[in-house]
Amino acid sequence: MKALVPALLLALCATPALAVPMCYTPKGGAVIINVEIGKMSEQQRATFYEQQLQMRGIDAHQTRFWNGCVQTFVTENGKFTMRFYDPWTLAEVPN
Repeated sequence: MKALVPALLLALCATPALAVPMCYTPKGGAVIINVEIGKMSEQQRATFYEQQLQMRGIDAHQTRFWNGCVQTFVTENGKFTMRFYDPWTLAEVPN
């Protein structure tokens, strides 16, 4: 029983981490964001991505970055939900 406890704790700790979206590398498809963003602050980049999403008809607010993804809050059908987007393609990343 004592040997089972560490393995069980490891499994419980690892499971939520697997559910977090990751966007560190391009996911494929056409890269649509190809600008010099390295000189922008993180807040300026977040504003840039928020504007790009809004230009695509996505009602994005409070945009920031999480695990390399663009994290934003979207109002849709009167509900406020958190969504993640790939920074290279702006494709929605399931969470």
